[in-house]
Amino acid sequence: MSLEILQILLDIILVFTAAYIIIIAAFTIGLFNLKERNFFYNKRNPVKVSVLIAARNEEDCIDKLLESLYNQTFAKELFEVIIVDDHSEDNTKNLIKDFINKNKDFNIRLLESTGNGKKAAISQALHSAVNELIIVTDADCILNELWIESIVGFYQEKKCKMILAPVLLSPANTFFEKMQVLEHLSLIGSTAGSASIGFPVMCNGANMAYEREAALEVEKYRHDFNIPSGDDMFLLEQFVKNFGYKSVKFLLSKQAIVKTKTCKTISDFFRQRRRWVSKTKSYTNWKIILTALVVFFFNLSIISLFLGAFFIPALWSLYILLTLLKFFVDFPILKNITNFMNQGNLMRWALPLEFVYPFYVVFTAVSGLILNVSWKRK
Repeated sequence: MSLEILQILLDIILVFTAAYIIIIAAFTIGLFNLKERNFFYNKRNPVKVSVLIAARNEEDCIDKLLESLYNQTFAKELFEVIIVDDHSEDNTKNLIKDFINKNKDFNIRLLESTGNGKKAAISQALHSAVNELIIVTDADCILNELWIESIVGFYQEKKCKMILAPVLLSPANTFFEKMQVLEHLSLIGSTAGSASIGFPVMCNGANMAYEREAALEVEKYRHDFNIPSGDDMFLLEQFVKNFGYKSVKFLLSKQAIVKTKTCKTISDFFRQRRRWVSKTKSYTNWKIILTALVVFFFNLSIISLFLGAFFIPALWSLYILLTLLKFFVDFPILKNITNFMNQGNLMRWALPLEFVYPFYVVFTAVSGLILNVSWKRK
């Protein structure tokens, strides 16, 4: 490799490094400006809620979700639960029916999906819902008993169109699980920070809320229902288009945390991440696209230095330096969000993760864009 070509490559790496630092610094400022608070709904001005859930092959988890919904402190007469079964091949549907029969005091409905995939199921539930505020979670989640109450209280105070809220992966026993949780926490921290500065570029469909009428309005403009993933991100995009960036807020409250399971196997993990990545080629929001490109090419830069060092040994020092720089740039967000989630003990794995993360990001990004994906399989 000639010195001229090497210099050009290093200049490109420098550009993406600077862009990455700017973006993460902005997210960090946003996260640190968010104040953790508990919110309680104003009973004098009640808000009725519809909780929407798409379920497919969740017989191992659905009982815990139903129990945590039943135990909500929010008045039962003020919320309904709509579960859409997306062609489950296990005992999920029967478990839900048993729960409904045993809890006649609970306003819960089970619908059979008329389409395919989570996106169609959530849309079907939305059109069946009757209440003002929609809250969405996943069938494998466990909810804090104050979950609905905190979201409603936040909505009453902020009057925003869409609410994003924290998701915690659990358990974190093995090394593989610890790395999953830490990586996911970095995404939640960035989600919170970006929303805080009026730059929402991420969300998680396991824990979000929005006004029913607003969701029905933006659905008219969505053109993503043929894409198997992205029920959350494409909705976020359309909300921003219709109502502006400030219509989206992040709720930083421990009461609003939902827990969902870590992936059991490496193949499950990469299948999930490829599904997340596959939707990026259909994004239209320039801020979301720009953020994704900067993160991808910055991580690709680190890999390029790693591979190049085998031919030009002097690049080893640059590879290590850039990896350490990424660690120090990422550290404030990770430290803040792990403390908030009571997962501070995971920070010992933050540096090892930085040496693995670029390879995982590039691999999932490339494979997610070229391979076919589906929402969920048995």
